[in-house]
Amino acid sequence: MKILAIDTSSKRCSVCISEDSNILIDLFNDDEKTHSVKLMPMVDEAFLKTNLSLDDITLLVCSIGPGSFTGVRIGIATVKAFSDAKDIPVVGVSSLESLAYNVRELADENTLVCSLIDAKHSNVYCGLYNFSNGNCKKILFTTGSVEEIINEINSLASNYNRLIFVGDGNLTYADKFKELFSKKAIFASRNIDNTKEINLPDPNLQNGASLIFAGINKYKKGEFGNSNSIHPVYLRKSQAERELEKNIEISKMTNEDILSISKNFETEFDNFWNINTLKEDFEKDNSIYFVAKIKNEIVGFAGIKIICDDAQIMNIVTKVDKRHLGIGTKLLDKLISQAKNQGANLISLEVNAKNTYAINLYEKFNFKRIGLRKKYYNNTDDAILMSIND
Repeated sequence: MKILAIDTSSKRCSVCISEDSNILIDLFNDDEKTHSVKLMPMVDEAFLKTNLSLDDITLLVCSIGPGSFTGVRIGIATVKAFSDAKDIPVVGVSSLESLAYNVRELADENTLVCSLIDAKHSNVYCGLYNFSNGNCKKILFTTGSVEEIINEINSLASNYNRLIFVGDGNLTYADKFKELFSKKAIFASRNIDNTKEINLPDPNLQNGASLIFAGINKYKKGEFGNSNSIHPVYLRKSQAERELEKNIEISKMTNEDILSISKNFETEFDNFWNINTLKEDFEKDNSIYFVAKIKNEIVGFAGIKIICDDAQIMNIVTKVDKRHLGIGTKLLDKLISQAKNQGANLISLEVNAKNTYAINLYEKFNFKRIGLRKKYYNNTDDAILMSIND
């Protein structure tokens, strides 16, 4: 299997090609302001030097963030185009997980890898990971102030023999992490004066090789799909999106809303849901539906079914041209609040295993994976069962 990996999420632009886990070429450029100009020439160079072409590639791997808002989109757009043109499956990998793979050879089941990306203004993106038998398990995926992240790490530190800090956030806030965790901490840096320093080439920057290894493991677990399966994961929204989110209003669905949604349901909202099924579910006594509106335009809807103290999330659907603007987040938050207000102790749902964007959203709200239904969707795609307890 020949794999092409692209990462434009940080100041480093990386293009890597491998045959399985054997790296054939790993190119990079450290000028983050030229990713849009340098990426395609780097891809051409990688193909030229390996005597390969896009026709030879059987898997694409792409960093999906968090990181530079513009940079992440450049990489994802390029990989989507390649995938659509040649029908190549795609794996999306968090830039925080990719960083964790930089130190995978030094980590074991008793090690907590702390991937940190500087989000400016004393904030960091944080991913906490544990490696066991070559598998990478995500413990935490969040963003917050340095103090908040320190508290998160501190609450878990006692469960591990050592901590490995990696990423440019590790460099920026090294003194604070050293002060609290020096007894069991290892800092992945060539610049920090520390006897436990890891002597690796640029371990605090993403690289194509680590992206390849992370992508292979995800592929083996079935975590891949077509071009629609990858979306930017920012953890923190752009300023424009934060301003837009202020205008999103959530209210209970009415019969008038149903009529409005029905007009162009399959083209504007979701071609997987049947409008008649939605209408039937909306009319049930134990179902509650909400709509999201921007300037009186319905841009999304979501439903939940509550029986005694159990709640089942039925769907969260966003208008096609309004996705990734925080609408799903606000709808999910409303569903959870409604369930708790009605005394639900357990909230559950099912989600397509290839819908990485939705899975990341649910995990941000602390939903845990509790099961798997094989070939549940159209007798092809698996469904992941998730739940959260009050």
